[in-house]
Amino acid sequence: MVSFPDIDLDLMRTFLTVVESGGFTLASNRLHITQSGITLKIKRLEQQLNCRLFQRTIKPLELSQEGEIVLGYARRLLDLNQELAERVAKPKEERTLRLGIVDHFGPEMLPIWLSRFKEPLANVKIVSDIGLTHDLLKDLEDDKFDLVIASAGYTAMAEYKLAPSIQETHLQKETLLWVQAKNSTIDPKKDPLPLVMFGSKCRFRPMTLEALQKANRPYEIVFVGGSLNSVQTAVLADLGLSVLSPLSLTEGLAILDSASGLPKLPSADLAIYSRKKLSHPMVPRLTTYLVESLAAWEANHRSSEVGGAKKPRARSTRTGAQ
Repeated sequence: MVSFPDIDLDLMRTFLTVVESGGFTLASNRLHITQSGITLKIKRLEQQLNCRLFQRTIKPLELSQEGEIVLGYARRLLDLNQELAERVAKPKEERTLRLGIVDHFGPEMLPIWLSRFKEPLANVKIVSDIGLTHDLLKDLEDDKFDLVIASAGYTAMAEYKLAPSIQETHLQKETLLWVQAKNSTIDPKKDPLPLVMFGSKCRFRPMTLEALQKANRPYEIVFVGGSLNSVQTAVLADLGLSVLSPLSLTEGLAILDSASGLPKLPSADLAIYSRKKLSHPMVPRLTTYLVESLAAWEANHRSSEVGGAKKPRARSTRTGAQ
């Protein structure tokens, strides 16, 4: 009978961090291990598995065929390890998992994902709130949240005193879309362009205005909304055009392409934040679940667009700001 070595979960965790971070240097910063230490751990894991995990000659970092297989098992093994530890540990009083979210993130899909996550976990209670990225991150520092979904880049910002104690997991590279009402009478090629915008602290706003300025397009902000719902409603009322992410689209909105004469918009990164010293045992599991659920949604969204079968979305009734 062939004997295989036991897999070291610490090495597997290091491998997963390298993949999620997009490189050895960022993984080194997240794990507080030298880059040479990260490299050594990956080599040890490759020796245990007798295969190469990365195509080292390719930049940016790319997984080998075997690395893709190992990645699928890595998350499952670490989740099982966490689940085992929770089940055999001394029972503790159940605590509410506190989730903070930027307003525009999945107003329709997030409640569905959370419901599916909770279904097999009868004792888990999740309370969520929405707000601006800056406020959410401050509340995470003040221990008012266990997990926050907000703009990426927080752990590199020196202004946050607890940034070194917070871990950042990439969630999504958001595509920004020009939208207007399907029955709109507004010609997007005429100036000045009427805009429906979030408040001044919304990260979409400076990105949109900078793109218009670079394209020498005059514009006029005709409506400022304090929530995703108010922005959607104003666009549907044909007050003006706006910029939303795919997860924020609602029935009655039309996406404008390059033929509209509008400038191309940049993408915006979202991340999941939590303390390195976990404030709730379910945080790693929920983080992994949200990353995988969003990836599956995006894959289905892309295939629906290609097939021309994209379904309309129900309008959101949530309030708050990004």
